[in-house]
Amino acid sequence: MTNSIKIFRFGSLLIESPSDEDEDHFREYVVELLQEIYGQLPEWLKFKIGRRFQRQGKFYREFLCPTGSVDSRIQLRAQQSDGISRAIILRGTRSGGAFCSEIRLGIETEFDGDELREV
Repeated sequence: MTNSIKIFRFGSLLIESPSDEDEDHFREYVVELLQEIYGQLPEWLKFKIGRRFQRQGKFYREFLCPTGSVDSRIQLRAQQSDGISRAIILRGTRSGGAFCSEIRLGIETEFDGDELREV
């Protein structure tokens, strides 16, 4: 079964981050993930770490990259059962209301965007 790519907007991708993980360690994880995806980190690939969120006791950080194809590559990897070790969340809107989709261990589950809280 093929899952469709959902690109919502800049800053719509969140990556799971343990509660005790600081921004530097999170950045190291993201760099390692991107190196796995691309083979090596492309010189053109620039990203920032944004706000922190919580849902059902799990924490996430915004992955901010102006190149949308990078979000897509992370999403495609996460959709594989052996893809990445952390969950990702994709944020968007549907019928004017917030909704989200979490991908964990290759399984995608939609949920109400109101469940996601900025911390």
